[in-house]
Amino acid sequence: MEIYLVTGNMNKKEEFLKMMDEELNVEFVNINLEEIQAQDIVEINEHKVKTAYNILKKQDNNKNKKRYVITDDTGLFISKLNNFPGPYIKWMQKALGSKGIADVVSRLDDNTCHAICTYSVYDGKDVHSFKGITNGKIVEPRGNNKFGWDNIFQPESLSKTFGEMTFDEKQNLSPRFKAFVQLKEFLMNEHKKYNNEF
Repeated sequence: MEIYLVTGNMNKKEEFLKMMDEELNVEFVNINLEEIQAQDIVEINEHKVKTAYNILKKQDNNKNKKRYVITDDTGLFISKLNNFPGPYIKWMQKALGSKGIADVVSRLDDNTCHAICTYSVYDGKDVHSFKGITNGKIVEPRGNNKFGWDNIFQPESLSKTFGEMTFDEKQNLSPRFKAFVQLKEFLMNEHKKYNNEF
């Protein structure tokens, strides 16, 4: 059983390794994937994971081996902008930066939002998707910006942005971690089933 996480982002890789059980060996592959244009973050990610799986399968001589391919996607959904930018956050971030996004939201009478992260895993037959959601608000940039908009996202009922938190502080709150817990449970169960077959 081989597990591949598709990412070229070193921060995501580092975070994934901190969260993953050492019992599972994960290979990281960097594949440039086209994303479909859609508002549904799960739909986008499921399309992405199938594309990645097919690319990896074509590159491998052993077509019959059991492989699990994982992709992730994240969105920031701003209430007063009818949940825009959602899955298009990386493009908004690239165009405006964190400060620009915070400036746009500061002109609204409501700065609430929610962040969603999805992991999708595909084994060539079935796609399984896992979603984590964290409610919060957009604030002026504070802290580091290691992950896109961390320095402007302040979780509900807290006074720190993700950018001001340590890894441990952020972990239980982040939508990525919430989705990851579900993904890990699924992979551990698949790993047990796979080992019982041999």
